[in-house]
Amino acid sequence: MEGSEEREPVEMSELLNQRSSIQGKVPSGYFNSLFDLSGAWLDDAKNTKHLAFDGYFISLYNLHLRSSPLVLREEVKKAVPSKWEPVLLSRFIQTYGTHIIVEMAVGGQDVICVKQSHSSTISSAELKLHLEDLGDILFSDERSLSPLHRKGREGKSKAPDVFFKILQSNNLQLSSYSETSTKDGITVVCSKRGGDAYLCNHSKWLQTVPITPDAILFKFVPITSLLTGVPGSGYLSHAINLYLRYKPDPEDLQRFLEFQVPRQWAPMFNDFTLGPQRRKAFYPSLQFRFLGPVLRVNTTQVTSNQKPVVGLRLFLEGRKCNRLAIHLQHLSSLPSMFTTSTSSMSQWQGSEDSSSGFLEPIQWKKYASVCTYPVKYDPEWLEKSSSEGVFVVTGAQLITKGNWPKKSLHIRLLFTHIPYCSILRTEWARTPASTSHKGSFLTNISTTFTQRDTAAHKHEPPVILNSGVYPDGPPVPIQSRKLLKFVDMAEVVKGPQDIPGHWLVIGARLVKESGKIGLHVKFALLNYSESQG
Repeated sequence: MEGSEEREPVEMSELLNQRSSIQGKVPSGYFNSLFDLSGAWLDDAKNTKHLAFDGYFISLYNLHLRSSPLVLREEVKKAVPSKWEPVLLSRFIQTYGTHIIVEMAVGGQDVICVKQSHSSTISSAELKLHLEDLGDILFSDERSLSPLHRKGREGKSKAPDVFFKILQSNNLQLSSYSETSTKDGITVVCSKRGGDAYLCNHSKWLQTVPITPDAILFKFVPITSLLTGVPGSGYLSHAINLYLRYKPDPEDLQRFLEFQVPRQWAPMFNDFTLGPQRRKAFYPSLQFRFLGPVLRVNTTQVTSNQKPVVGLRLFLEGRKCNRLAIHLQHLSSLPSMFTTSTSSMSQWQGSEDSSSGFLEPIQWKKYASVCTYPVKYDPEWLEKSSSEGVFVVTGAQLITKGNWPKKSLHIRLLFTHIPYCSILRTEWARTPASTSHKGSFLTNISTTFTQRDTAAHKHEPPVILNSGVYPDGPPVPIQSRKLLKFVDMAEVVKGPQDIPGHWLVIGARLVKESGKIGLHVKFALLNYSESQG
């Protein structure tokens, strides 16, 4: 059966998921392959504005399971762990997969896909016309450029160069090829499946589809839908959802799942002292200019009870929100590769002994400054331990040094030894820029070619992963606004969206950026020995 599919005014990923009987909007592997996306959809979201496709989908016949109802073999049911065990959960997913194929369309497809980035200023209406023109040329085998030379009122060609590159490409005899224009922010991907995919002539390709057809569409049933009543099926469902959403590499799946336990901030919000106190606590203070506001510093040591730390932030505490503190986010439980660790060696390390060359005044030179010296563990500590390993952060503290008014702010970190592992990769992270295009990928493609175009400089709202009532922390009183000019309270955290999803904090430094005190955090991926899982 011959057919064609053009751009739909619905969300592209959801549309293709519906065709495969998959619920939700998280892009599938077929979707990522079609549009030449990386698969890390949060990263794709930063660079993708609109998506569209035009093509022919030829279905010669369908194959489907006739058994009803579907029943899993007992060995599959017995392989479901009864509790949250990442080792067994990852083994199940790698062995049995996440879905069962229940139907398959066999034939061929010839598709043109367009991917538009945020830098592109071409309107959706114009992009639609260009895609239609390109489809008319490729699917009619005319190879004439005349439809792409539609003139505007100013007499200029409206078609971006990338559309002409596709027609002039030397890769027309490949099964899949693409052309990208950085200038126009457009990528065009052409692909064939089934038949002789190396034929550039569409009509000749159609004749070969019945001879060498291929699977072009699958329909799936989630394997968890057949595990109702099996102990532990809820844990498996959660693990599969995480795997499909963030798509870690299969070899990283166990470690990824080890870190997907609840996270919490230390100290917790209900630990803050907000009401009146019998004894007024003393906090050192900082002043950045003459007659400027006074910022007090909470010098309390904050620890995670030796649980892995995955993020840090600065925060303004107190009833008046005038007390600077450091908070740390940690896992609520230890990953299994840490539970066999017998080392309890911990050591504090700070920036207070660094040279004065790292001091940067926040405003006036003769007033308070911040020490930007990076705090990391001392390699000599490993010589004192009984085994090789890595020191990771499990605590943090802010302190001040010097005399009023020229005091300096320093950071101290508590490091705990983790044996039988090594550092695989490190990466410094900072507060995410407020101007980054973080989201709207899954939102924008739902309205492709139907919504009015907005100004190119309009920033898209970020993707919110935290479902809490206050994902950015509790509301901040109005009177703290004057101190917010001096403190960057944004969280520097790595989570499941930061593939491979098992980053740990191993260092940090205070910084001065845009006149504010901020944080840079050093994260690491660890390589664990076989004995550690």
